[in-house]
Amino acid sequence: MGGCASHWQDLFVSYSDQMVPQRNLLLQGKAADALSEVRDSTLGDDTYVLDRLEQGRIAWLASQDAASKQAFAAADSRLAWEDNQARYRLSRGLAQAGSLLTNDQTLGYLAPDYERTMLHHYLALNYLQRGELEGAQVEVRRANQVQEQALKSRADEVRAVKKEATAAGDEAQMRQLMSRGAPSLDRLIGQVKNGFQNAYTFYLSGVLYEASGDLNDAWVDYQRGYQIAPDNQSLQDALLRLARLRGSPDEIRDTEKRVGRKAPPLVKDQGQLVVLFEDGLIPARRELFLPLPIATSGGDFRTFTVAVPYYDNRSASTGPLAVSLGNRHQQTSSLVRLEALAAKDLQERLPGMLTRQALRLLAKEQLRRSAAKEGGDVGNILVGIFNTLSERADTRSWLTLPAEAGSWQAMVPAGEVSLTLGAGSALRTLPLRVHSGRTTLVWVQRLGAGLTTRVMPI
Repeated sequence: MGGCASHWQDLFVSYSDQMVPQRNLLLQGKAADALSEVRDSTLGDDTYVLDRLEQGRIAWLASQDAASKQAFAAADSRLAWEDNQARYRLSRGLAQAGSLLTNDQTLGYLAPDYERTMLHHYLALNYLQRGELEGAQVEVRRANQVQEQALKSRADEVRAVKKEATAAGDEAQMRQLMSRGAPSLDRLIGQVKNGFQNAYTFYLSGVLYEASGDLNDAWVDYQRGYQIAPDNQSLQDALLRLARLRGSPDEIRDTEKRVGRKAPPLVKDQGQLVVLFEDGLIPARRELFLPLPIATSGGDFRTFTVAVPYYDNRSASTGPLAVSLGNRHQQTSSLVRLEALAAKDLQERLPGMLTRQALRLLAKEQLRRSAAKEGGDVGNILVGIFNTLSERADTRSWLTLPAEAGSWQAMVPAGEVSLTLGAGSALRTLPLRVHSGRTTLVWVQRLGAGLTTRVMPI
């Protein structure tokens, strides 16, 4: 309880509600104002990592690159420390015991794998903005390692949590209760198979490797991205182009068969133009309050209120980004729906959350009985009020991430070009210089009715 005193809002206010002002400012194009609202947490606070992730992303949107890198580096350092501290496992156990009298928002924040991947993704963009390709490559390698490690370990972890929850006999009951008031997470998840594989980062990794002349590693990461997002035009084009560059007739034939079209011939004196498009803000978790009748040891029934997190409908989207270059009029194609990864991650975490809910009900009832015995009606009422007010769902997640991301790419004759980007009512024209044999990366973010752009020659 003492550890929660400095962040009383986590006891009584959901994280999603706390973030509403900052998200509104971002949608209004006021990233600098939103940056000043980031919670000033310190090392050891439950939300320190999450606060630094939010701070880094908002600073990036506000074009405050030094502050962005500092915040992301602080989050990265803390996550590395947590991963390497054996005693952290013990502290988690103690925190979970304390949360049985409050709620899951008082637990230390455990960043899901898709957020860890995006942390390294944005660190890579930070390096690119400063013209440091090698640093960016280090970060995309680390991002890919997060996905590889998650692929190896996640299935066993999910099975273990589900087995624990099933043994406790709570998962089926809670799922039945949730079905009465919350939309199915499957609506948001769609065809996503897990909560961590991200074709957006694999594509960026391939672009960076190709730009540095490392065609083998570029080929591997383009392949990884294609397996996740086979309909993405940029990944298809990249595989066809690299098949030509690598020069194997069998590889060209196999790639053309998979993609369903011919690999274009290689043309001299061209450069690559790549557009990365990030759209909107990832949906916030909602909390659903459910009455749950439970039989007491005395044989009577008492109704408890439990709060569980869920996702509502998909975020609003005005469609892909329109891209015009000379007589070419195309649009971006989807690489990842981060909102789907977030929903899938929550779905995988729900069994453990539901188990803690059942244990929390028992702990709070024991506390109420003790208060009633020692303090009579007053103690009973006070503890009952506290139990009700402190029952909050854990709605914490990285809420300044985009909802989804897509890409567009083209091989362009070297020289001066004019790139026009359009999204809804927002329109922006960028004069660019394309260098032969080089890559020019254009990063675009749509928030509300505005477009934010950055140009990064590689």
